[in-house]
Amino acid sequence: MDKFSQLPEPLLLIIIANLPFKEAARNSILSKLWRRLGRSTQIVEFNERFFVITDAAPADRAIQRLTFIDFVRRWIDNSPKTPVGKVALTFSEPENFQQFVLDCIQFCVKHDVKQLALDFSDPAWDELGYDYHESYFDLPLDVYNHRVLESLALFSCNFDADLVGNFHMLKHISLGWIALPVSVQETLLAQCRLLESLSLKKCWGMNSLDVRGNDLKLKTLVVDRCSIRYPHSFYLEAPKLNYLKFVGGDVPALTTGEGSEFNFFEELDLDLSPVIDFHGSASPNSILDILPRSLVIDFHSFSSPNSILDILPPTRKLTVCSYTLRYYLTPSVLKPQEMWKGNVEVYECITRTLRMVEVKDYLGSQHELDLLRYLLTNGRIMEQLTVVTSSDVEVNGGNPEEFRLKVRQFLHQVEAASQNLEITVL
Repeated sequence: MDKFSQLPEPLLLIIIANLPFKEAARNSILSKLWRRLGRSTQIVEFNERFFVITDAAPADRAIQRLTFIDFVRRWIDNSPKTPVGKVALTFSEPENFQQFVLDCIQFCVKHDVKQLALDFSDPAWDELGYDYHESYFDLPLDVYNHRVLESLALFSCNFDADLVGNFHMLKHISLGWIALPVSVQETLLAQCRLLESLSLKKCWGMNSLDVRGNDLKLKTLVVDRCSIRYPHSFYLEAPKLNYLKFVGGDVPALTTGEGSEFNFFEELDLDLSPVIDFHGSASPNSILDILPRSLVIDFHSFSSPNSILDILPPTRKLTVCSYTLRYYLTPSVLKPQEMWKGNVEVYECITRTLRMVEVKDYLGSQHELDLLRYLLTNGRIMEQLTVVTSSDVEVNGGNPEEFRLKVRQFLHQVEAASQNLEITVL
């Protein structure tokens, strides 16, 4: 008998509740006690991808999928009749196993699930491309009567926006791999009066993204590689919003409503690395006209590395992707070797608020050296500088420790403006 089995059952239940579902299910083979307690977990994750190998032969994938279905049915049949906090079902091709999916959803309803996640997307789909895949499964009507639901995630699953209003306690919505026209956006925001977080991933059919409404309580908004068709088509009026994340290359111009004040923004997270095109006059700068306290940016999309500083809001932490410092296309009017030298403007965000700087994938290029010198000599209240060097043997010459030593030597040769600066090279 393992030592854990000697612990009191209430303590074992706490341990199981903090384990990933995969581990809780695996531990059920240890003993009858673990099997019984494991089925009392508050987080149930039925994930086909734990069983099916994507690049396996079609015949093998079919067998693996049937094994997964058998596992889920056994779990459901032997589960105690007690409430479950969260159930997540990840299963591609639901149209071929509709009764199985309906049984899983009925399990959720019967166990008073408060957090429901249904992901019917295919792991083989390209998240970076423009291919869109029609959903063949509709959220069953029974679910709309499940009024205790607080969190709903639907991926490649159709739903009726008018009926979502039945979820009077709904605070979190995540949608992905579906069409999301403006009419559906407006209905969702109007129906879900308690909504605090909205996450959209790979949604299409969006002429615009319109996030506004009377007394909108939204605090978190994530827009991940969605296709927004027209320029000047991201309208945001959410006075309580404190976190905005935007991922993608097609950057719409952001328009904020009258009276919307974002100077209390906690974090603005922009990943513009898959830049393909900027619609019309839209640019990354247009989405940065709001003032977060913390900013995480990938710099691929700016005309030059120092142009971001011109619109950088009061920021305590700056993370730089070194790739951009090496490979961006320099405008013809600029001389790369002089960009960080001479009478370079010293921005207020550098002297008054910036405390932490992290440079990732450092290669030792001239642009990187010049930027670090600029930050060191002007960052008056900087407290921490972290440089993460590249692991590429073509860069470090096969001797990463010697490469890091050269970086340290360079940094310590620069006279830093801050007296409390700690420098780390990794």
